[in-house]
Amino acid sequence: MARQRSIIKLGGTIGGITFYKSKDGYLAREKGGVSADRIRNDPAFQRTRENGAEFGRAGKAGKVLRNSIRQLLQNINDSKMVSRLIEICA
Repeated sequence: MARQRSIIKLGGTIGGITFYKSKDGYLAREKGGVSADRIRNDPAFQRTRENGAEFGRAGKAGKVLRNSIRQLLQNINDSKMVSRLIEICA
């Protein structure tokens, strides 16, 4: 991991280098990983696509549930209530 040591602190991606801030300060790293096009089209990533679709459906279902009980949650002073609800449903 490369550290940024200049007056100007960068964020984002320039070329193949990603600049970001973490608890350790401003860092830079080389962009890596599998391309999005390969994940969308390569048969080897079929399970990855299935898992992503399932995760997306679960997120949408959670949103529907949260929206349906929003009136009940407005008066509750408990920031972890939704997290516990999701844990029970999973």
